[in-house]
Amino acid sequence: MNVIQAFHQYLDYTENWAYKLVKNIPDVQNFIVAKEYLRFNFYDPNFKFIEFPLKKADVFGKKTTGIKIFNRTVHILLGLYPYYVYRVLKGIKVDILHSHFAYTGWDYRRLAKKLNAKHVVSFYGLDYEQLPHREKKWKKRYKKLFEEADLFVCEGSHGAKILKEYGCPEEKIIVNRLGVEVEDIPFYKRDKKENSLKLVQIASFREKKGHIYTVKAFAKALKRCPNMSLTFVGIGEKRKEVERLVKGFGIKSKVHFIDVIDYTQLYNFLKDFDVFIHPSCYAKDLDCEGGAPIVLLDAQATGMPVISTTHCDIPDEVIHGETGFLSEEKDIKSLSEFIEVFYRMDKKKFLEMGEKAREHVEKNFDIKKNAKKLYDIYKELIKNGNP
Repeated sequence: MNVIQAFHQYLDYTENWAYKLVKNIPDVQNFIVAKEYLRFNFYDPNFKFIEFPLKKADVFGKKTTGIKIFNRTVHILLGLYPYYVYRVLKGIKVDILHSHFAYTGWDYRRLAKKLNAKHVVSFYGLDYEQLPHREKKWKKRYKKLFEEADLFVCEGSHGAKILKEYGCPEEKIIVNRLGVEVEDIPFYKRDKKENSLKLVQIASFREKKGHIYTVKAFAKALKRCPNMSLTFVGIGEKRKEVERLVKGFGIKSKVHFIDVIDYTQLYNFLKDFDVFIHPSCYAKDLDCEGGAPIVLLDAQATGMPVISTTHCDIPDEVIHGETGFLSEEKDIKSLSEFIEVFYRMDKKKFLEMGEKAREHVEKNFDIKKNAKKLYDIYKELIKNGNP
C-alpha cells in the first residue's frame, strides 16, 4: 500500500507523536510531503521524502534584502509544490493521501483527486475551533473539504462531536487514538515521601497549556505544603508572563525553568519527579488541545500520576481517581487541592496510582496497536469506500 503522509512542515519536535504514528503503520510505503522540512530527529530510512527543489535561504542567520526577496519568491512558488509532488508520483499507484491537520487537507485536496487516491484528513488542535474562529473563510473551506475528502480522523469523541456540529457527515468521521511506544518506555517505582512533592510540566508556553493556573494552584498549595518544587520545561510566548507571576507570588526559589530537554532523554528526565501537571484549557482565541497532550501518556507510562483537567479528550487519557486527578478548566481551588492530596499521599497509594497509569497506557494507548488500527482503516476505505 502506497500512502502519502502530508504535513505543512516536517516535523517540529513537539509533533514527535506524528512521527511515531506514521513509522508504526505496518505494510505501507510512506511518502512524506511537506512544503518545509525542519532538521530534527524524525527521519526514517523506510520513508521516502519528496522535497521541493527550491528552499528558503539563510546565510549565517542574517537575512539580507536579496535573501528576503528570494525567500518571498520561494514562498510563492511553494504554491506549486502539490503539482510537483504529482509530477514525481504520477507513475505510482497512490492508495491513500493522509493530510495531517485540516489546513494541510485543504492544500492537498486537488492532489488527491489527480492521483485518484482516497483522501484522509486528521484534525488535531488549532484546526478544530481556533482556525475557523480566527479566519471566517475556513468555515466555507471546511464545508467543501467535508464534501470532497473521504474520511476524517479524530483522536477522541470530543473532536468527533465538533466535526459533526460543523456539518461533517457522521459516516465520514472515525476516532482513532494516538499513543506512545510503551515497550520502549521504562517504568519507574518512584520513592515519593509523605509530605513532599516534586511537580513538573513540559509544554510550550501557550495559553491553552494552562501554565498560569499551574503557578496559581502551586502557590496556593505551598502555604500548606512547604516541601514542594515545581519545574517548567518549555519556551514560548507566554513564558515571560509566567515568570512574572512566579516573581509576584514570591516563590522563585521553588519554581525552576528549563528551556528544552533532549527528547531522547525524556523518560530519564521524568524519573526525578513525582507528579506531572498539565491544566489544559481553552484559550481566548479558542485554541485548544483538540484531543489531548501526548506527554500525559509519556508521563503515565513511566509510572507517574497526572494532575490535569476535563479539557477536550483528556478524560480518555487520564482516569480521574485512578491514574491521576482532573479538575474543571481554570479551577485553581481544585488543582490546589489535588496537589495537596499528592503531597500527603503515602508511598503505597502513590505506587498503586503509578502502576494503574502504566497499565492504562499499555492497554489503550500503545502506538503500535493504534497504528495497526489506522492501517485497517486505510485498507477498509480502499476496499469499500468506508471503514
